[in-house]
Amino acid sequence: MSDVKAMGTTLTKVKKGTESSDWLIGSLNKIGEISIEVGEIDVTTLDSPNGAKEFISGDITAGDFALGGYIKKQEDQQTVVKMMALIQSGDTEKWKITYSNGTKEEFDGFVKAFKLTEATTDGLLGFEATLKISGLPAYSVVQ
Repeated sequence: MSDVKAMGTTLTKVKKGTESSDWLIGSLNKIGEISIEVGEIDVTTLDSPNGAKEFISGDITAGDFALGGYIKKQEDQQTVVKMMALIQSGDTEKWKITYSNGTKEEFDGFVKAFKLTEATTDGLLGFEATLKISGLPAYSVVQ
């Protein structure tokens, strides 16, 4: 098994409707972790063994993850415009993370948070966003 390096990982919003193409979000410096968690349902009864709490598996939540990048190219200005439009619409979109070895993680989600980063004398202006995953992501391995 070969190592999968983070460098070369991309995030794309998949086109829908009248959009002419997918939107590759450029100049990213981080894509946060995607975590999946199963809730719990307490099924303890008065006659539970040893007086211990009992649980069964509940609903599954894929959560949300952060991403960030810099505004260093002209296209990155459009990232700000498009992210602002997505957060205003509240629409759930199709997204795809492609790792350096071609493995993909695809999911539905919406932009939960967006901001421009702090402007400093020794840094680039950047942006940060949070995507909320709806449903479960699909992880597909390159053969």
